Amino acid sequence: MKTTIKKTTKLFLMLIIALTFSCSAEDGAIGPAGANGADGIDGIDGNANVTSVLFESFVLVIGDNNFAVPELTQEIYDTGFVYSYARNPAASVWEEIPISNNGSIQLETVISVGNVKLKSTFNQTADIRFVLVASN
Repeated sequence: MKTTIKKTTKLFLMLIIALTFSCSAEDGAIGPAGANGADGIDGIDGNANVTSVLFESFVLVIGDNNFAVPELTQEIYDTGFVYSYARNPAASVWEEIPISNNGSIQLETVISVGNVKLKSTFNQTADIRFVLVASN
C-alpha cells in the first residue's frame, strides 16, 4: 500500500513539474493577416421608431388624468404599443404602469389616438413618461 501511494505521489509531482515547464509565458510573433472573406447578405433594418414623451411634475388626481400625446398616431394605436412609467420627482426609480398594491390597481393606462389617460386612486405629483413604439 505504501509503495502504491509513493508511486502515485511521484507520478503526480512529475506531472506537475512537466506541466509547469512545458508552458511558455511568451507569445510568438503575430502572423500575417488572412484573406478577406466574402461579404454577407444585408440584414433587415431594425425598428428605430421609438418616441419618448415626458411630463415632469404632473399633479395626479384621483380619477382620470388626461395627457395630450399627438405622437400617439393611429398607426401606433393599431399596430404599435405604448409603455407608461411614473416616478416620484424626488426618486430615481421609474415604475412601470399599471401600479398595484396588494392586488388592487392604483394607477392604470388607457390609450386612444392622440391621448393617454391615467386612472388614479391617489393624489400625488409625479413625473410621467410614455414610450411609443411604432411597428416595422
